[in-house]
Amino acid sequence: MTDWPNLFSAHVSEWSARFCDALDAACFDAVVVRSGTEKQIFRDDRAYPFSAEPYFKVWAPLARHPGSAIVFAPGRRPRLVYFEDTSFWHEAPSEPEGYWLEHFDLVVAKTPAEAARRLEGFGGWVANIGEPSDGVDTETWNPKALLAHLDYFRAVKTPYERACMARANVIAASGHSAAEREYRRNASEFRLNQAYLEATEQRETELPYLNIVALNDHAAVLHYQNLTHVVPEGPSSFLLDAGASYNGYAADVTRTHCRGADQMLALIESMHELQQTLCSKAVVGVDFVELNELAHRDLAQLLREHELIRCDAEHAYESGITRTFLPHGLGHLLGLQVHDAGGHLQGPDGSTRHPPAEHPMLRLTRTLEDGFVVTIEPGLYFIPSLLEKLRDRVPEQVNWKRVETLVKFGGVRIEDNVCVTEQGPLNLTRAAMQ
Repeated sequence: MTDWPNLFSAHVSEWSARFCDALDAACFDAVVVRSGTEKQIFRDDRAYPFSAEPYFKVWAPLARHPGSAIVFAPGRRPRLVYFEDTSFWHEAPSEPEGYWLEHFDLVVAKTPAEAARRLEGFGGWVANIGEPSDGVDTETWNPKALLAHLDYFRAVKTPYERACMARANVIAASGHSAAEREYRRNASEFRLNQAYLEATEQRETELPYLNIVALNDHAAVLHYQNLTHVVPEGPSSFLLDAGASYNGYAADVTRTHCRGADQMLALIESMHELQQTLCSKAVVGVDFVELNELAHRDLAQLLREHELIRCDAEHAYESGITRTFLPHGLGHLLGLQVHDAGGHLQGPDGSTRHPPAEHPMLRLTRTLEDGFVVTIEPGLYFIPSLLEKLRDRVPEQVNWKRVETLVKFGGVRIEDNVCVTEQGPLNLTRAAMQ
């Protein structure tokens, strides 16, 4: 059983220390962290789906509460200003409750004006984190020095945060199992998505990102966004990139399946082995840029073993052939956001290490530390536009006949969420799917 009260108590202590250090580094006395506001759709009376400010979710497990805020000053108890909208158009929120509330002075505000008044009284030079409204003093809003400090240390997850992400993976695992069962029953993308939502008991607005539900060649669109009602005939592939949320923390999981295509099934099995090897190397002290390079070396060997290339694996790596089949980075930080902040930061001062020119899409360039949670998500895709360019560049070094038999299946991606620890990598996704 997870001891949530003690985990959260330690979490608040750690983040209080982080905020104290960040405020001192940026020369502020206090900070107001706003959850955010609902945004109206242009020329409409409906709002876009609400997404809470990540640093608000650090303090309070309230992901769907616009108009609220946390006020923090060193040496003082944090204040939660909770906006309780009593408009008759929507269900009025109930006052928050739970083990976590004992760490805050709770103030319930019935109007935006009252909420604004309750944010005052801490004195000194006060920073604001959140989306600024029109006419505000932008000098004190989202100061770069403050956010850089917080973003850098945010990569190291507290035990509470790791537990939330482990729970999110359990929720996601139920959805992946349900969707795979529906796929075996020959369901459409729309129905597969519905099965996932039903199993996770999370609405699309609660998920950390819109599910990528791709049958056949749709898997070659890395962020495929549509849900067709068409059920493909004959052999098929199914790529599902779908996560879940728990207390504001994300899971990000991808699996690929196929039916009636032995060559594609063999590729998927090999990609699972390649991916697990890379997961085992996500250890303290490893440079993620070098791990990304290793993924390309391993992929080159896989391409050779499956007779997709005619050249040797070393040449496929050195000449950049693998980058056609794997155009995105190996992974990214995961946490309050799916692509969590701080992936390129090299220090709390905001110093940055950009991705190498050969891999511009790589979202993580840091050396792995104890407490990092990262995704490991190698892929092998048959993207027509990239294949055309490769054919023009190296017409003789790719087994085009064999590649063309696989284009209709789109590609493969396998993705797990791995916690880096001093004892070795802890795979949150595989543990949840056992």
